[in-house]
Amino acid sequence: MKTSILTAIVLLFTLISCKNEELTNANLLATWEAKNFMSLESIAYPKNENNKILLTFDENGSYHLKLDINNCGGNFTSGENNMLEIESTACTEACCDSKFSEKLVMMISKVTSFNIEGNTLKLNVPQWGYIELELAE
Repeated sequence: MKTSILTAIVLLFTLISCKNEELTNANLLATWEAKNFMSLESIAYPKNENNKILLTFDENGSYHLKLDINNCGGNFTSGENNMLEIESTACTEACCDSKFSEKLVMMISKVTSFNIEGNTLKLNVPQWGYIELELAE
C-alpha cells in the first residue's frame, strides 16, 4: 500500500514538473518589446523610447525581430531549464538602425537561457548580462 502511494506521489510530481516546463516555454511564444540591456556597457546603447523594437517567437521555431527600420529573423530552440539557443540574425539591410538595435542584433545569438517573471522576459548572455523585454500589447 505504501509503495502504491509513493508511486502515485512520484508520478504526480513528475507530471506537474513537466507541465510547468511546458507552460514556461509556451509563455516564450509571444511578441516582446525590447526595453534595455543590463550590462556594464548598457549606457553606450540607449534605447529611444519612441521606437518599439519587437521580438516574436513563433511555435514553428522561428523568430522575427522588428528593429527601428529593418526586419530580421532566424530560428531558435528552447529546452529544459529554460535553455534557449538563437541562431544568428539575418536582416534586410545593414544600416540605418539605432545603436540599441545594432547591439541587440549582435547579442541575440549569444543568448543561452531565459527567465520569465510576470510580463518581463530576460534573455541571459553569459559574461555580459541580459536583455530585458516586456510582453507587447
